[in-house]
Order: sequence, then structure tokens, then C-alpha cells
Amino acid sequence: MEDTIVQSIEKLIYNKILLYDDLLHCFMDERDSLINLNLDKLWQISKKKEETCSKIGSIRQEIVSAINLGMDQKISDLNRIPDLIPRESRPEFHNSLQKLIELKSEIEALRRENMTFMDDSLRFLDEMILTITGEPGARVVYNDKCYLSKPGTNFLLSREV
Repeated sequence: MEDTIVQSIEKLIYNKILLYDDLLHCFMDERDSLINLNLDKLWQISKKKEETCSKIGSIRQEIVSAINLGMDQKISDLNRIPDLIPRESRPEFHNSLQKLIELKSEIEALRRENMTFMDDSLRFLDEMILTITGEPGARVVYNDKCYLSKPGTNFLLSREV
């Protein structure tokens, strides 16, 4: 693989790391906004996440294009990049790809936490509404282990993703 292609791919991977870092901060801000019930900020964060994900997809396509310019066969699996890079450049690529993997796992963990938080909040609000309105299915009682239990939940609220 030519040095110019390798340098181009290095730059693209670095840009991708920066975008994933931005996405990670979006999820952190989202968590804070969920806790503080800042709906206006949640809409802004949602828009920023969408834009960032679009940019990440574009960079992925640019990486695939850069790799395919120097090869006869098409490469779609970015995990094969280190195998195509000259040996002297592999440690740098390996470190960059490790950073990407770490960022992706952090983002996934925050995404799941935020979804769980939102689901729990909606479930709580739903139970409150059912209790206030006196719905027959809203019988909330403590069981013998002092836990709230309620037969059959009718959800009035749901989250949109």
C-alpha cells in the first residue's frame, strides 16, 4: 500500500476517533439532560448525535474508498485494515483501532444506561398517572418482602427513539 494512502487512512481514522469522542460526550450530556429534565437540550443533543453519526458513516466510506484505491479487490471489513498496512505502521494503526473499540464500548454502555433511565422514568410516570386517575389496574401493593408489586402494567407513556 502506498505511503499517501496509508497517511490518508491514518488521518481518516484520527477524524473518526474525534467524532466518536464527540458522540461519547453527546451521550454524557444526554444523561445529564435526562436527569435534569431539560427537554430543549435533549432535542439539541439528538440532532447533534444524528449529525455526528452521519459524519462517522461518511468517514467509514472514505476509508473503504481509500483502501480500495490501492487494491484490486474490494474491502468492506475495516478490521482487516492492519493486515493491509505496512509492518512499520501497524503499531500506530493498532493503537488507533483499539481507541475506536474502547470509545464504541463506552458509547454503547452509556446508550444502554440512558435507555434504561428513560424507560424507568416513563414507567414511574405511568404508574403515577394510573394511581392518580384511579384506574383499576393501578393496584400497587407491597408484597411480603416489602417490594412494590402490581399485576399487569398498562403503559400510557412510551419512549420514541
